[in-house]
Amino acid sequence: MRHSHPMPDQPLTKFQLRRQMRTARRALSPYQQRLASRRLCARLALTPALKRARHIGIYWPMDGEIDPRLLLKRFPHKQFYLPVLPRPSRSTMSFLHWHGGQLPYRNRYGIPEPLAGRSQLRAPDRLDVVLLPLVAFDPSGARLGMGAGYYDRTFAFKRLRPGTGPQLIGIAHQLQCVASLPAESWDIPLSLVATDQRLYQCR
Repeated sequence: MRHSHPMPDQPLTKFQLRRQMRTARRALSPYQQRLASRRLCARLALTPALKRARHIGIYWPMDGEIDPRLLLKRFPHKQFYLPVLPRPSRSTMSFLHWHGGQLPYRNRYGIPEPLAGRSQLRAPDRLDVVLLPLVAFDPSGARLGMGAGYYDRTFAFKRLRPGTGPQLIGIAHQLQCVASLPAESWDIPLSLVATDQRLYQCR
């Protein structure tokens, strides 16, 4: 029995696109990653959103994701927070204050997370800006994530109450840009996508 394969002019499935983009970003050399990170953070630092923000959600890069952590050195007086996966009984992430140090604890996906008391927690709707990792995006701001839906569930309130909560900025290598992605009803709207090469105003 022959297995069918997508024709060249057929769009990739989400699974295929995730695999392609993850492979491409993992193939970047350490030098290319460092250069991309410096360019990304220099560009982000000039945006009004980052200049105004006091409480910023960030992420720990994994799997070839572009690294936004240089922003802590550019903005030493701002407060940065890392996402913490929800407990089994919950569906949305929390954000914990992070001072920039190493994180010995890793969650079930192997991603470092801060460990601290509840006094250092900040609710998602009380952040000013959140930088979201993504697997692929298009110039309109449609975002393809890893598929677990944590960010979509955590910021679902922004679909119900537009204009509330933090400004959401997608972060990616330029090579993760595709011509178009289908919009899903549960997708959270990004206001901006920032790459190592340019900014895309989405909303």
